[in-house]
Amino acid sequence: MERKDIRLELDEEKEKVYEQIHSLFLQGKSVEMAEHKSGFPAVTVDADDIHILTDIISLEQWWGKKKKERR
Repeated sequence: MERKDIRLELDEEKEKVYEQIHSLFLQGKSVEMAEHKSGFPAVTVDADDIHILTDIISLEQWWGKKKKERR
């Protein structure tokens, strides 16, 4: 499976992809995440037709902001 590498994208671009994945999750779609073979902090995320390689640090930062927004 070919994954789009977004590790070097701007945070804003990464967050757009994370929002798309979150939207799929809220629709009941399966989201799978795994450590990439290259090791920490690289992770793969697969959701519906989105397949990315990203870093866990930016993903966790996005999730932290998302949780604050919901409060």
